[in-house]
Amino acid sequence: MNNHDKYFKGQHENEEFICFFRPHWIVLLKEFLYFIIFVIVATLSIININLLKTIIQNNAEFQAFFIMGFLLGTIFIHRFFLKLLNHFVDIGIITDMRIIDHKKTLFLRDTMDAIDMLNVQDIEQRGEGLLPNFLGYGDINIYLAASASVKVFHYVPNAKFHFRCISRQKELRRMNRETKASDQKMENTDALDQQRQMLMEGLKGLDRTVN
Repeated sequence: MNNHDKYFKGQHENEEFICFFRPHWIVLLKEFLYFIIFVIVATLSIININLLKTIIQNNAEFQAFFIMGFLLGTIFIHRFFLKLLNHFVDIGIITDMRIIDHKKTLFLRDTMDAIDMLNVQDIEQRGEGLLPNFLGYGDINIYLAASASVKVFHYVPNAKFHFRCISRQKELRRMNRETKASDQKMENTDALDQQRQMLMEGLKGLDRTVN
């Protein structure tokens, strides 16, 4: 299967999908560390469940503390898996015509922002620090030709590859436009030549008629 067989919501006619990316997994590292701590605490609590029962059995303060901890743990688990799912549905898409930033969450958000390759003036890839250079992620800044605004994609995995991909598609898009403009100019020139030729033939026929 090649890229011509891949489609996405909002794709234009004759638009070819090139690749997509989502934020690097480093953005979830903190959440995973918290989750590991939560699992350790929960495991220790289960192992020592009999001791906990003895402590909270006749102590109202410990009972309230246990209930509060249980509620906070439930909220944390839901929050963790919600962030995990949101990470996989929040993507950027590169096509031969556009760069699309699809911001989506599981329940509350679903927005799509697109930039035409012809409106891209410059592209910058930034990866500062030990972890970005070691793991290969970074930010990609896209400067627009029509305004002073900058579109930033944060924590892009394999940032150098996606930087080259956007640059290549930008140049191809520009070359295709120039080729089409040149072809259109040649077609217009041919049409004018045909009109001149028809006009000259008409004038010659008129001269013959007069003579």
